[in-house]
Amino acid sequence: MKNKEAGFTLIELLIVIVVLGILMSMAVPALSGVKNKADTTVAKADLHNIMQSLEMYYLDYGEYPGQSTKTKLTTISDDLKELKLKNKPEDYSYQSDLDTAAQKYIIIYQAAADEYYYISTTESALVGPKTSEPSLE
Repeated sequence: MKNKEAGFTLIELLIVIVVLGILMSMAVPALSGVKNKADTTVAKADLHNIMQSLEMYYLDYGEYPGQSTKTKLTTISDDLKELKLKNKPEDYSYQSDLDTAAQKYIIIYQAAADEYYYISTTESALVGPKTSEPSLE
């Protein structure tokens, strides 16, 4: 009587490992862009939230927060009520046309070295991706 033990041979295990390696090498590049796309989607939602907060501020005070030089959103984020962001305020840039009694603004998010998304009073909708940094004009 022969004594056969149940189990997999070394060759069978190696084949399974190779097949899994091939599948992983195809899946990783396909999934690497998913995080970047998700980050951009979150930033777009944040831009809309910032715009809504700025419009509420305008309804209360008749002007937008003044900041005539482009700076991080943190300089005005305390002035905006009900501002809820998924990303940090430092991830966004803000600029208005005047330091006081501002009537125009632009909010910019830089997704990559040459990829910008923004909302401004002149556009009043999300714009992007743009390859050069937008400005308030």
